[in-house]
Amino acid sequence: MSFIRKHIENNSLKQFFLNNLLILFLGYDFLIKIIVHYTQISLFYNYVIVFKVIIVFAVILGFGLKNINKSYIFSLSSLILAYAITQVVNYKDLSLDDIQFNGYYFLSSVIPIVFLLYCHNYNLNITKTQINKVVWFLVISSCFLLVGYLFQIEVFRSYFRGGRFGYSGFLLYHHEAGFIYFIIINLLYYKLKKNKNNTNITLFLIVLFLSLLVGTKKTLFFNIIFFCYLFVDNIKNRKAVFLTTITAVLGLLLFNKSLLKFYNLFKEIYEKDGFWSSFLSFRNILFNERFYPYVTENNSIINIIFGWPFFNNHRTEMEIFDVLLFFGLVGLISYIILFVKILKGKNKLSYFLVLTLLIGTVFSGNLLASVNVMILLFITLKYINLQETIKH
Repeated sequence: MSFIRKHIENNSLKQFFLNNLLILFLGYDFLIKIIVHYTQISLFYNYVIVFKVIIVFAVILGFGLKNINKSYIFSLSSLILAYAITQVVNYKDLSLDDIQFNGYYFLSSVIPIVFLLYCHNYNLNITKTQINKVVWFLVISSCFLLVGYLFQIEVFRSYFRGGRFGYSGFLLYHHEAGFIYFIIINLLYYKLKKNKNNTNITLFLIVLFLSLLVGTKKTLFFNIIFFCYLFVDNIKNRKAVFLTTITAVLGLLLFNKSLLKFYNLFKEIYEKDGFWSSFLSFRNILFNERFYPYVTENNSIINIIFGWPFFNNHRTEMEIFDVLLFFGLVGLISYIILFVKILKGKNKLSYFLVLTLLIGTVFSGNLLASVNVMILLFITLKYINLQETIKH
């Protein structure tokens, strides 16, 4: 342990991990995407979280194990306690697959909060370096997303199977793509408001327009909400309102065929299965057939407080129900406390960003259990907060 820490604390290696945390995550994901696409061996997915745990551990060693923000310890400890109790009480009934999946989901949920304990150590230079690298990664990924769309390149699709429309470029998971694009769009908007130069304008428009090709309802929802925010935020600026309107119209005209495919899919499901199935992508059926019967038939006090053991077979992919299922009421309370603390003293854009992301989890779960998205969110909020501190 001391040998590892000695080498991590070496200044050049320490700076490498601090400056490239998210790029290492996203780059590794893209490598896995290529491997899975060309080999069809899904086993590689199992190693994604292991790699990210190692990288976060390296960052923590660089900061020093004791240099933590104690504000988030309660939430982290509560989640660990809920998971431990549920697994121990039910270990005789769990299969190896259940144990592995529960462990994967647990690590994916707590590693971002472990990172958050040390995020206060990020100064403006480190945060800015991380942010700039991720922005350029997503811009380049968006260009390949467009190439994938124009030439129908399978590896850049959002969905590997089923023939659904959508392209995500270098990003591995389609359920992460909408979250990541929305965070970066808000980040670029913040940078644009601070400095209206050609680079910021160009990057903002590239990411905003090409996000329409991701092909998920969540991404379209985020774009609509963002345009509403953009309009309200600039309501007193006639030029900005005009440009916002023109931008929205151009987006509709440029990608009208893509949006029509999306609409047709929505309409087809609506006519066959009803509004809620089309709106929630059949998550209402998962709720009615998997979640509700399971939790009502197994409604012991321990389950209600600390969670249910058979998560993978009964999750809905709607975040509030998945958190309740996995961590119980302890989990819901822990996350509420966590986000209240995170948003304390933040500016209007930070509130909009976080609250919209949480609302968006109705369309797709895995926000809180996405290491990429949550750490990107924490670093983005840190960056905005540091910039606001300097401004004042």
